[in-house]
Amino acid sequence: MEMLLKIWLVIITQNSPKDYLKIHNNERVEVGVKSLKWDPKLASLARKFVKKHIFDCKKGFDDTTFAGKKYGRSSAYHRAFLSGVDAVNTWLQQKTNYDYKSNNCIDGTLSCILYAQIIWGETTFLGCARVKCRNYGGTLITCFYDSPCHLPGQTPFVIH
Repeated sequence: MEMLLKIWLVIITQNSPKDYLKIHNNERVEVGVKSLKWDPKLASLARKFVKKHIFDCKKGFDDTTFAGKKYGRSSAYHRAFLSGVDAVNTWLQQKTNYDYKSNNCIDGTLSCILYAQIIWGETTFLGCARVKCRNYGGTLITCFYDSPCHLPGQTPFVIH
C-alpha cells in the first residue's frame, strides 16, 4: 500500500503547474531568458484541447487548427503513461538539433521547434494540460505559450 501511495504521489507531482514551470524555467535560466509564469487562461485552453481529443489523441498531437497562430503549442502523445515532466523532457531533447548562432535546426527540418519554443525570450506565459486517452490508451499532453516562437529570421534571445 505504501508503495502504491508513493507511485501515485510521483504521478500527481509531475503534472502540476509548478512542475511544468520548473522544468521549463530551468532550461530558460540556462540560456539567460526570463522565467515563464503560469497562465490559468492558457491552462484552460490546454484542457479544452486535450479534452477535445480524448477519444483520438493521435489526431490531437497533429492538430494545428485549434488556437490558430496566437499562441505557441507543444504536444506529446505516448501509448502508455507519460507525465508532464516526461513530455517536456522529450521536447528538451531537441536541444541537440538546435544551432543558436543560425537559429535553425541543424538538420534543416523543424525537429528543434519545440525546444525553441521553450527558450523563446519573448514568451512569458505557459499553460499545460494532460489527459489519459480513451480510444487506444496512452497520454496526450499539451502546453500553450504566449507569445509563440517565430523561427524564420528571428533569434529566440540575444546571445551575449
